[in-house]
Amino acid sequence: MQKIIIFKHGGGELANQLWNYISVYAWSLEEKALLSNPSFYEYHSQFTLLHKEAWPVKILARFFGDYRGRKQNFWKKTWRNMYSIYTKLTEIFKGAAIISSENSTNQVTYLPPTSNRSELKSSTLNSSKVYMSGWLFRNPVGLEKYRKEILENFAPKAVIVNRIDSLAADLRKKYSKVIGIHIRQWDYKTWKGGKYWIEQKRIREIINQYAKLNNLSLASTVFLIMSDGSIETECFKGLNIHISKENAVTDLFLLSKTDVVIGSDSSFGHLASWLGNIPHIVLKNEDIDWEYYKDKKKYFQNKYCTMVHF
Repeated sequence: MQKIIIFKHGGGELANQLWNYISVYAWSLEEKALLSNPSFYEYHSQFTLLHKEAWPVKILARFFGDYRGRKQNFWKKTWRNMYSIYTKLTEIFKGAAIISSENSTNQVTYLPPTSNRSELKSSTLNSSKVYMSGWLFRNPVGLEKYRKEILENFAPKAVIVNRIDSLAADLRKKYSKVIGIHIRQWDYKTWKGGKYWIEQKRIREIINQYAKLNNLSLASTVFLIMSDGSIETECFKGLNIHISKENAVTDLFLLSKTDVVIGSDSSFGHLASWLGNIPHIVLKNEDIDWEYYKDKKKYFQNKYCTMVHF
């Protein structure tokens, strides 16, 4: 049986890595191939797939556990630099068996069953082990076809699932509507000149618009806020809010338990949307195209979500 190995991601964090991972996973199911992902070591200990990895990956994953640092953190940068030795050696010795999605224009590489098998290198596909490099592998047809298997096999470990279920149940007991608010702050204020940065007072304006257009009862609605930065609670005065203090994995799957995600233009909120099969309304400084979102009740590939690369 052929084995597919994701040995190198694009340097992103949880959601970017997971979009890539589940897309390759769908391909492995289509091919009936084995799959491992040593590059996912920063998050493996919080999921149930670690048992399929080699012992060095299991040991490395132990150093992270409930780790919450971002990629610029000294600890994470150190381990990534060390792991890069393995990726460089793989590129040297396994080059003929590598399929890469890396390119300068961020073009997506589609995998079967979305694409035809013949579109990938035939010589590479004949290898007993295929090595995947890059973060832009996508498989929308495969994600739909194997949705059940993906949701089952990419569930967090039991202790995290129990925590998510408990938090979600508590909110549902008190409120009839749970609206997820995802605010990415960490690098957005300066990255690309602050193009994707949204002030929290602007987010409140969008929430007010959404509530009015959907005849939302604010008294029976809670806004579950998740962010990698501090929350200006004064901006959300008059709303029932719950500010999450969980780690990234817990936040991602908890966000998927809401009724809708109103969130930054990022892969995190959009992946939560896919996991929960709920809409994702993308925060913008410009006027929101509310007509576009009208009557959307489930996940869809949002044209205003430019950071996912469908």
